[in-house]
Amino acid sequence: MPRFPSREWAEEYCRVLASSEGYRRAARGWKWPILFKVKTAEGVKGFILYLEDGDCKGVEWFEDAGEADAPFILSATLEDWLDVISGRVNPLTAIMRRKLVLEKGEYSKILRYPIAALEMVRAAQTVGV
Repeated sequence: MPRFPSREWAEEYCRVLASSEGYRRAARGWKWPILFKVKTAEGVKGFILYLEDGDCKGVEWFEDAGEADAPFILSATLEDWLDVISGRVNPLTAIMRRKLVLEKGEYSKILRYPIAALEMVRAAQTVGV
């Protein structure tokens, strides 16, 4: 089982999202890549998910995501990401409490897809941590 965060984890996550009927329905209309930044003691790792209309079209991994860019950027510490992935914290609640920081992108667009966010967490849980 791949460990979060890693290239293998991100690739498996994209595969799981692409095969999730729940995510496909909930994310219909979403068309923007999202960069997920993970702040660790070793630096900032991350990956871009190329999401389009309920599908994950691909993933790009960064050992150093400090300069990476996408239309939407979410960043958090490793601990806060693990809280979201495990289901201890709702992803939208984490954004509102600034545990997950929306560095770039429109809140209004993210808030239109609350079920998609929950389906993303479910998919991440099947990949594991």
